[in-house]
Amino acid sequence: MSNFALMALLGPVSFFDFITISKTNMRVFNTLRMAGLGWGLIFSTLGPVAGQNGEEAPFYLTMEDALKTPDKVYRLDLTWQYMLTLPPGIEQLTNLQELNLGWNKLSVLPKELLLLRNLKKLSLNDNPRLNLKKILEQLTQLPSLEELSVGWEGMNELPIEVTGLKNLRSLQILADSVINTEQVFEELRALPRLQSLSLRRNRLRALSDHIRYLINLSSLDLSGNQLAELPPRISKLEKMRILNLQGNQFEDIPSGITTMADIRELNLANNRLATLSARIGSFRNLQKLNLSENSVREVSPKMAELEDLRELNLSRNDIKELPRDIGKLQKLEMLDLSYNALTDLPPALAEIKSLQVLNLSSNAGVNFLRYFKGGPEAFVRLRELDLSANQLDSLPLAISQMRNLQVLHLANNLLTYVADDFSQLTSLQELDLAGNALRYIPEGILNMPNLKKLVLDFNKISRIPDEIGRLTGLEEISLRYNPLSESEVGRLREKLPNLKIIR
Repeated sequence: MSNFALMALLGPVSFFDFITISKTNMRVFNTLRMAGLGWGLIFSTLGPVAGQNGEEAPFYLTMEDALKTPDKVYRLDLTWQYMLTLPPGIEQLTNLQELNLGWNKLSVLPKELLLLRNLKKLSLNDNPRLNLKKILEQLTQLPSLEELSVGWEGMNELPIEVTGLKNLRSLQILADSVINTEQVFEELRALPRLQSLSLRRNRLRALSDHIRYLINLSSLDLSGNQLAELPPRISKLEKMRILNLQGNQFEDIPSGITTMADIRELNLANNRLATLSARIGSFRNLQKLNLSENSVREVSPKMAELEDLRELNLSRNDIKELPRDIGKLQKLEMLDLSYNALTDLPPALAEIKSLQVLNLSSNAGVNFLRYFKGGPEAFVRLRELDLSANQLDSLPLAISQMRNLQVLHLANNLLTYVADDFSQLTSLQELDLAGNALRYIPEGILNMPNLKKLVLDFNKISRIPDEIGRLTGLEEISLRYNPLSESEVGRLREKLPNLKIIR
């Protein structure tokens, strides 16, 4: 799956948001659990847990399966099983490092759980019957515990017993707007090793000034709240590296964070920014910046001073033009400008030699035929390009010179042909031409030796050419909503018997 497809799939809603929105999609949820997508977003301080062979350990989803080979169980996910008590045998999982007990009906934790000396990550989310004061006191007996996720609706404070978790490095609190952040921060200041704190989706309207005491924090997630400002003395958090403010009500970059000189990742997506002010120039070490889904019309030239920037997402705004000296961003690898109001692109954009992923979809005001006319040195390292939904009736031939291009999105345009020159894209593996006006499969496509996926949905193709057999590496073709007869599809199967056909 391409980078753009993945962003479109998840959008501003993460896995954790998804599972809190709906408890009915159990089949989907279990699929994601088996893929290991849950823990990576709940716990981010530590890397993935490795098994005996050094590879990432799989999740076990039932105690029954786990107890068949207890010494091989490193990760156990028992979410949403509506358990009143934990099944017996947990003490046999002596190598267990991750345990998720969220969304159950537990009222106590068995003393056998305290025998898990290797347990590093524990989630107890949405078990409101638990006596949190007693539970936290029990957890002090787990010497390896470093990451904890806890909370439920109506939880208004964090018991003082949390101060006994001296090795805790990461904490996520899922409560609601009644949580007393001043009291929480007062307790957490007693945890000198705490580096990561998440208060996401708690409907917070304000944040206590006492956050200034958490001076060792390097990661703070405040996304999905209702914050319009931050306390000025949040500036005391000088070790901050990752700050997530997505889904709040900020109208500008909060002034209190502009002194956080070492921030590497800043997420301000889905807020109320109308301009990208000069404050952006404060983050000279920034590597990832997400400002998508705002109402930004004007981008400060100061953005071009972020010379360490690797990823920049400005999608779904109202931007008409970019800073002329954007070419200074010589480390930029990913740029998403989709769904804006661009009328032109600065020539300096083509000078960013490090750029690998570029999304320009839904910017029909740009004359792409005129813009993409540079020589072979332009966009030399580009691997993925998206020009979907731009009303293109022909393609700039300069794109055919992008020899490293692997993924090309051209969906929802007005194309009736693709020039033979595009057969020069010998590295291309995925091509999306859905939603155009093609009446045949262009010859240039039939000569792409490394093409693996071809999307031709919503066109006017009625015939499969014999030359399709040249695409011996093609693994998948999508031909939905084309006037193809069964006999034509049969011919396609004869030519490429191992091909996956979607129609």
